[in-house]
Amino acid sequence: MITVRLFGMTKSLAKNLSELSLELNGARQVKDLVALLTAQYPQIGELIQKKKVLVSVNHDIAHEETTIQDGDEIALLPPFAGGAPAGC
Repeated sequence: MITVRLFGMTKSLAKNLSELSLELNGARQVKDLVALLTAQYPQIGELIQKKKVLVSVNHDIAHEETTIQDGDEIALLPPFAGGAPAGC
């Protein structure tokens, strides 16, 4: 069982849940997680596949072949914006 943290639009698309607990059923790569998410939350899966949401594993941006282990910290990261121009 893994826990996936959700932020911003991904949280909204998952009925405002901040975390999802998922059973990978033997699968151990990010691409397997994305397939599982796509089956359960198609809009989230689409955002990941279009690179509009990034997957991080233990605070590092992950790739499709990144290995996932029980206890890893996984997050779906929507685009961030903000800040102020220099001198403000």
